[in-house]
Amino acid sequence: MLWEISGNGITQPSYLFGTIHLMCPDDIKMPEIVSEKFNSSKYLFLEIDLTDPHMMENAVVMMQMKDSTTIEKLLGKDFEKVNQSFKSITGMPLQMMNQIKPMMIISALLPAMIGCMPASWESAFQKMAEEKKMAVKGLETVKDQMDVFDSIPYKNQANILSRTILNMDSSKQELQKMLKMYNEKDIEQMNRVTTMDTDLKNFEGALINDRNKKWIPVIEKQIKNESTFFAFGAGHLGGEMGVINLMRLKGYTIRPIMY
Repeated sequence: MLWEISGNGITQPSYLFGTIHLMCPDDIKMPEIVSEKFNSSKYLFLEIDLTDPHMMENAVVMMQMKDSTTIEKLLGKDFEKVNQSFKSITGMPLQMMNQIKPMMIISALLPAMIGCMPASWESAFQKMAEEKKMAVKGLETVKDQMDVFDSIPYKNQANILSRTILNMDSSKQELQKMLKMYNEKDIEQMNRVTTMDTDLKNFEGALINDRNKKWIPVIEKQIKNESTFFAFGAGHLGGEMGVINLMRLKGYTIRPIMY
């Protein structure tokens, strides 16, 4: 999932790395070539700047649904059934998250879905950046990300949450398929399945495409100044509106680095 950006007048290459947020710590193994390209870079760009001291407090506030909407209202008569299943999976009643955006709540299910407490490539790269005293920045802000989830009707999000909770066996199978695609570096298929859900298919623009288009000027400006390592969700790389194709349309040479 490592790609080199060169050409179009830049003097030193930069790199794109596709991440996934659903892996067990033991499965995050840093290939030597990835470490080498990371160490040759002067900046690290993640989707958001994880070193921002105000990030967590801002995120906690922005995770709340607007207009006093609650999960209980969204699920109606199905709430108690979903609540009981959620409690049996996580040990927590769903009421504890009653005002959280539904798609944010899915993260509480991940330990049960993958059998461990998930780790992230982003955290691994952030730690490497701290050790190297490398500056860390974000392609977007917490507000940008939370605005995306406000653009998707909460009812659609609640439907996804309900299906995930009530169909944990199939949810686990779908997750394993996604991990298999990631390990096989199949970015095109990952891009396609990211928004295949019936409740999300009309929101691919908000989830993926619009964000990709906003990232391109940020990437362009940065790579003209310094060699930079960009790490973000692998679902943003592939497809006609993926970062790789959008950068190629701008005249850059984007080549995969195999490992």
